[in-house]
Amino acid sequence: MTEMITIGPAKADEAKAISAVLEQNLEDQGLFQESADAIGLTLGDFPVAHNEKSEALGYAGLHLDSAVLAEIYAVAVTPECQGKGVGRRLIQECLRRAWERGVRLLWLATIKPGYFARYGFGRISRWQLPAGVLLRKLRQTFDQPIRRWRPALFGRHTFMMCAVRSRPNGDSAKSNP
Repeated sequence: MTEMITIGPAKADEAKAISAVLEQNLEDQGLFQESADAIGLTLGDFPVAHNEKSEALGYAGLHLDSAVLAEIYAVAVTPECQGKGVGRRLIQECLRRAWERGVRLLWLATIKPGYFARYGFGRISRWQLPAGVLLRKLRQTFDQPIRRWRPALFGRHTFMMCAVRSRPNGDSAKSNP
């Protein structure tokens, strides 16, 4: 990629831009869709990748479940920037943020386990997560269009976890704790 990409916190007025990136990935059944209003409520969760024109190219979410456990969710990149390292940089930013906040375990649910395995994530049973986390995810599932309920509830998502064991400076995660 020849253009300059920067990763930083979501700006106060970026909820619509983040929602637009999601809409561009509507066919990706692994991404939960969220409205700009819903994103606006958790805007601090999102590092965003921008190009030189300050256009949003992608984002990821980092939701703190507890002082030591967090979820990486909704890693999304515009179709024209996929495969160019934007997602990698967003995941690395989530790892960095997690480390700085004292989080040592990161988890995610994905239909692309091979992609996240590159960053040290290993498969886990969903039942290894705290009940409150599972309940939150169940509520989020029912906020999705009804056609997404069945795949989310019955199988397509692989639950994965990694331990952050050192200060991130690139790919710093280690597989299952």
